[in-house]
Amino acid sequence: MLIRFIATIVFLKLSKSEVVPLTDDNSHIVFSGEWFIKAYAPWCGACRSIAKPWNDLGTWAEGTDFNIAEIDITVGYQLSNQLLVSRIPTLFHVKDGVFTQYQGARDLDAWKTFLVQKGSESLEPLSWYRSPGSPTMTVFGYLISFALKINDMQNYLTEEIGIPVVLSIILLIVAPIILSITLFLSSVWIIHKIWGKPKPVHAIGKQRAAKPRTGSQIQNEPNKEEIIQDSAEKKCQ
Repeated sequence: MLIRFIATIVFLKLSKSEVVPLTDDNSHIVFSGEWFIKAYAPWCGACRSIAKPWNDLGTWAEGTDFNIAEIDITVGYQLSNQLLVSRIPTLFHVKDGVFTQYQGARDLDAWKTFLVQKGSESLEPLSWYRSPGSPTMTVFGYLISFALKINDMQNYLTEEIGIPVVLSIILLIVAPIILSITLFLSSVWIIHKIWGKPKPVHAIGKQRAAKPRTGSQIQNEPNKEEIIQDSAEKKCQ
């Protein structure tokens, strides 16, 4: 928590003088204040073409309430997964956690005008279930991150180690199953060692039968001869 707090302070100071690169460690800061975010990929030609004017926008925003940031969607950060970017570059405006998608021209003057004249107010915010930070997109972001990690593991097995693709898929499916079974059996063994083996029901019954009876219990028990006499009388009837 202390490291995250320090990182937040550092990035907030940097945001006043340059473009802030967003990662999983600092992306939470965009949910407060006003932010203009560029979602990009390093290999994208259109993204590289607006890189300089975007940096110039960061310099222009120094000393204002506008924060300029960017996020690399190829890394698999939680925020980029939740933004559901379908084309790049895509620009998002965020004001106190409310996300809108910028639709204007991609040049420095247009961006300045958009921020100064509050152009985001004429845009429709993202739906609540599509907005980053909502329960649905949070779960979706975690699922995407998990899928990307599985993909990275498969690439490592096939490219670095040289395992065939089919075998790598089997390993990624079988390994979690074996791990789950191992954890289950280990937990059962630990419980058995700590609390002992549970007694079966018939053993508990025998244990209760073996307990000595008190005088009151013996006195209240019906006489054997009385039981025989009662059964004979019932048959005669």
